[in-house]
Amino acid sequence: MEREDYERMVRKYMDTIYRIAVSYTKTPADADDIVQQTFVKLLSKKGAFVDGEHEKRWLIRVCINECNSFFSSFWRKNVDSFEAITTEPQFMTQEDTDLYEAIKKLPPKCSVVVYLFYYEGYSTREIAKMIHIKEATVRTRLVRARKLLKEQLKEAW
Repeated sequence: MEREDYERMVRKYMDTIYRIAVSYTKTPADADDIVQQTFVKLLSKKGAFVDGEHEKRWLIRVCINECNSFFSSFWRKNVDSFEAITTEPQFMTQEDTDLYEAIKKLPPKCSVVVYLFYYEGYSTREIAKMIHIKEATVRTRLVRARKLLKEQLKEAW
């Protein structure tokens, strides 16, 4: 892979990959590690991508695989870590802040589907292909996430 292509892809997809990683791990430090591993895998990828959409889907799939590996690792299962000190994003309205907090509390499987569906604009069929699950499972996770969000936010909204 040419250096210019690699740098272009990092600039273009860094934010998306980071958001997916944070939605899984819930901590910026762990998400940074996953993003780094994802882009290291990009460096070692052989072959070319068909188009920009293929690049993005490949990176999302690698990121999700890295997240799954992270949760099944010996370190994650056997070592207690200190809670990460993070700076939360600043929102214009209290509703946005409440929604952000509620989404952070969703199980990783639900929060990733919510992110890909609402923020990245993928259809349920596309999400199913990306994360290798059935389309009905994607819809079920979206319904479950909406229900959980509704329960969490009914007092705030």
